[in-house]
Amino acid sequence: MLRQSGSAPNMDVEFAVRDLLDEDAFHDRIENRSSHRDHLVRPVKLRVRGSDAELLAFSRNVSCAGIGLITDTQIPERAVAVLTVESLKSGPVKFLAECRWCRSYGQNWKISGWRFINVHQ
Repeated sequence: MLRQSGSAPNMDVEFAVRDLLDEDAFHDRIENRSSHRDHLVRPVKLRVRGSDAELLAFSRNVSCAGIGLITDTQIPERAVAVLTVESLKSGPVKFLAECRWCRSYGQNWKISGWRFINVHQ
């Protein structure tokens, strides 16, 4: 039997989840966005120009202007990379993008904001 939406096993779980959601909402308010972004969680591969390494990330949100990524690696501001975003119904989509900012996102994680330059072939 499915639980009703919004019910928690106990109040401690409910308070912990609400705290996490409040943190997330606070992060959204302090971000320097140039346009509205929608939540989109997808695996992303990054290949930064000048590096042979492929970094793994997850998207957090996206707009027509850019994308927010979560990585375990600091990304230099103004780095240009090819971002390969997984698609659920077709092949992956590749973008050429520039890292506009990168900062801590909890212990051992970083969040970065990317501006799309173009679709990459």
